[in-house]
Amino acid sequence: MRYLIKNMGLLFFAQLCAYLIPILEIPVLARALGVQEYGKVVLIQSVALLSSLVVEYGFSLSGSRQIALASGDKKSLAKIYGEIFSAKLLIVIMVLLIGAVVCLIQGSYFFDVKLIFLGFLYFLAFGFSPFWFFQGLEKISLVVIMEVVLRFASLFLLFLFVNSADDAFLALCIMSSLGLVNTILGNALCLKKVGRLFFSFSGGLQQLKIGFHVFIYKSSNNILLSAGPSLVGATSGHVAVASYVPAEKIIRGFVGFVNPILIGFFPYLNRQYLSSKQNTIRLSLLIVLGMFVAGIFASSAIFFVGDFLIRSVLGQEYLVASSILKIFVWIIPFRLANQALGLCMLIPMGKDRITSGLIMFFSILSILMAAALSIWYGVGGVVLGFVLAEIFLFIALMTVVARMIFQSFNGCKK
Repeated sequence: MRYLIKNMGLLFFAQLCAYLIPILEIPVLARALGVQEYGKVVLIQSVALLSSLVVEYGFSLSGSRQIALASGDKKSLAKIYGEIFSAKLLIVIMVLLIGAVVCLIQGSYFFDVKLIFLGFLYFLAFGFSPFWFFQGLEKISLVVIMEVVLRFASLFLLFLFVNSADDAFLALCIMSSLGLVNTILGNALCLKKVGRLFFSFSGGLQQLKIGFHVFIYKSSNNILLSAGPSLVGATSGHVAVASYVPAEKIIRGFVGFVNPILIGFFPYLNRQYLSSKQNTIRLSLLIVLGMFVAGIFASSAIFFVGDFLIRSVLGQEYLVASSILKIFVWIIPFRLANQALGLCMLIPMGKDRITSGLIMFFSILSILMAAALSIWYGVGGVVLGFVLAEIFLFIALMTVVARMIFQSFNGCKK
């Protein structure tokens, strides 16, 4: 349990830095590069990060679960590491083929080859991060410290050497190279642990199959909030987006900071379900309840201080965002409970498929409900649609969990 608390603390620290450093990069790069060159850098960064999420493919859950269950077996660890590395290579090949086709069709739209190459290095740095391996072993101290040190080093070098619009190439070079160094060092630590890297085409395909439903789970899980700005813009115009986005950022930020607790519990609960299923179910239910209660307190607090928060941070002209926030906050307890149900109960108990299916269904439903309600209630209707969809998802997941618990305890009585 001591290691569990330590890992959650480290994950929270890493999450804090992951939010803080990009925010600190904004004034450094935007002022030095100017609007046009900064826009190029940010676009290449965004495309690289989005592509790397495809390569990551949910291995942070499916891979770390396999590592957690095989933590004492060096041969199994080597096999899992090699297969997932091979799976990532297969995805990279597919991404590169798609990218090549896009470049051939829309070549004139893209920037110079040097910047695209650095974007590719940025993509490799995040896509091949071995954090999932150490997360499964519950030994993340060294990789977290290494990542934070290198990211702050990158920020410091940007501050020192990026001074004008001519430094766009240098800025991307600093960020991509230090990110790549972090990934290379992390994978070197993996190789030290497993002995050698075994490439396996068939094993890679098998890992893609194993991780598919977790990939769908992670991808669909973000639609409920990620689709918001685009939907608001399409239904209510760009001015309405300005009132929606501040509220969305507050909600997304709060939910994001709770993730380290659930990710920290994930490997531990996967092992515990094998040895003591009933006790682990009780612990998982307590985590779900704790998340829900914490979400209620957080929602209530944000509800009452929302006006002050929006006025102080953004100014009087954004006060309309506070009325959106007062509806949006009630997504927090259900969002936290749903994440806890997925990461602490359903996925560790092998219910990846039904979990991903439900989340995908309710993600699509949330967009349809939000679009329909926006006809009568504008931006408030979009937010209300998201909140209602999250509540319906909670009811559906709890129904699945209740059925599983009933079957589990009935089986033990027999």
